[in-house]
Amino acid sequence: MVQKSSNENFFLGLSLSNSSNYDSSICVLDRNSKIMLLDKFYFTQDIDLFFKTSPYMHNSVLVVSVPYDNSLLEGKWRIHSKNYKMLGDYFKINRQKWTKRLSNRLSESILTLSNHGAKVFRCDINQLRQAYGLNAHYLSRTSLDCKNLQTSLKIKFGFHDLPENMLAASSLEAIICAMFAKYIAFGGETSELFEFDGVKVLSKPL
Repeated sequence: MVQKSSNENFFLGLSLSNSSNYDSSICVLDRNSKIMLLDKFYFTQDIDLFFKTSPYMHNSVLVVSVPYDNSLLEGKWRIHSKNYKMLGDYFKINRQKWTKRLSNRLSESILTLSNHGAKVFRCDINQLRQAYGLNAHYLSRTSLDCKNLQTSLKIKFGFHDLPENMLAASSLEAIICAMFAKYIAFGGETSELFEFDGVKVLSKPL
């Protein structure tokens, strides 16, 4: 496939956590895949402020990961069982919405950006890691997994400016989201997985 040109100057990736208890990160790439910004946020107000004030938001493509919702659960076995429980109207015991898989944190702000003409898409970070050959060979988001991912981004995708000290998992995932934003902008082939709160969730072919 012939790669198309792009009119955008910046490609943004946001690795979004399901609550302010965990860090979210944003990465900005230029047309040469150079990291212009790599920063962490905790509160939705700070992310909203970035959307409203950052010059990188103009003439750009933004990809935001869809966070998994485990904030309403207590106990390790309940968190894991949530991902395997069959859904259906017949399941009446749902006092804490424990069958809800995905978090809609920041969805309203993301939809507002889209409605105002911004090029905004959502993604599943695990699918992207697989598509880019950055599979988790260790338990996801552990120190070993992050070290392996950071080294892979340096060697395989040329991010040699990444520091020697280990970055946060959200920062590394934000880089992958930004890579996907550039891939979309230059006409890369994508598939729509589903629509989440009014915004398309796209996948990259394996």
